Amino acid sequence: MATKENGRKAELPGALREYFSAIASIISFWAIVFLWNAVFRELEAVPRLGFGAALSWVVFLHAEVMGMILMSIMRWRMQEEARSEALAEMMKQMRAEAREARAEAREAQAEARADAREAQAEARDALLEAREAQIEAREARLEARESREIIRDLERQLREARGESANGANGE
Repeated sequence: MATKENGRKAELPGALREYFSAIASIISFWAIVFLWNAVFRELEAVPRLGFGAALSWVVFLHAEVMGMILMSIMRWRMQEEARSEALAEMMKQMRAEAREARAEAREAQAEARADAREAQAEARDALLEAREAQIEAREARLEARESREIIRDLERQLREARGESANGANGE
């Protein structure tokens, strides 16, 4: 219930502002009529009412003009506040986009570092494989030499066993 009463209290000044010029013209009309009635008793009722109506119309127009001026000022202020809010929102959005771009850049750097580490690991693996291949090739050459030496030794022993000389002629 208290919120309804507070709501009505808040609506009342808004309604008064909305009808201010009409209320002011009615009050001024009757004030002028009674004032002229008290001051100038020799005027008849119709001229007094006409003069009151004319002056109340002047008051009404002045109240309307003042209301328009106040509304213009309020509109300008509201536009300025809206511009400020829009600028603040745009700045927030730009900051968020900048943070997002920095995060994406950090992510891209992290991915690039990971790719570089992976490429280095692959290069190391390739180097190790190449070294292993070289070692295997050396071992194969050594084994081939040893095999040739063994074959030469066997051929020499075979020749000696047959009684041939080193140049292949019979030693008879």
